[in-house]
Amino acid sequence: MKFSNTYIFIFTTVVVLICAIILTLASVGLQPFQQANRQKERMTQILTASGYKSIEDPIRFYNSVAEEREVEVLVDGKKEQRQMIQVKLQDNSYCYVFPLKGKGLWGPIWGYIAVKDDGNTIQGAVFDHKGETPGLGDEISTERYAAQFEGKQLFDQLGVFQSIKVVKGGVANSNVDPNHGVDAVSGGTITSQGLETMITKGLEPYIPLFKQIHKKD
Repeated sequence: MKFSNTYIFIFTTVVVLICAIILTLASVGLQPFQQANRQKERMTQILTASGYKSIEDPIRFYNSVAEEREVEVLVDGKKEQRQMIQVKLQDNSYCYVFPLKGKGLWGPIWGYIAVKDDGNTIQGAVFDHKGETPGLGDEISTERYAAQFEGKQLFDQLGVFQSIKVVKGGVANSNVDPNHGVDAVSGGTITSQGLETMITKGLEPYIPLFKQIHKKD
């Protein structure tokens, strides 16, 4: 049986439309699950930065210890609302978690840094990326690398904001104060530079808040 060109065209168009509708419905139907997974991952990373690891039910636990707040900061002289998450720790003290976004070698990098209630000492950190080089820049997403940040300090003894330097060749081989420095990723120079920039630019707007927290302490 031979079909006319018109029939073939109409049949093909209908099949394509049906497939497109099915794919659209599937995508829409999966969105709630995808959003839930992203939210779960976000909560897990915030808890990890705060020192809570391997939590069985991160969503329930997060809701029991974390309080999300909007704080007003100055960015380039303009007021902005930024997020801060206050997390209650096991010793009943608190840490404050700050979301960070930056740029690596091949794409976005991001993470969370938790600051203790002295407004100075880092409780912990978590970093992630979209496409950094395997075995090199992607090292920033490992627990081993993030562990370097624990106990580092954002301010020097004079109260001047120093941020955290990501040092190529290692802190031990530099003149950077080890209280304010971590080792860069070996072979991941641009990723390391992006990480340092992300931390500094991401935390600078919170300097007045850090000092306010420090006074309360």
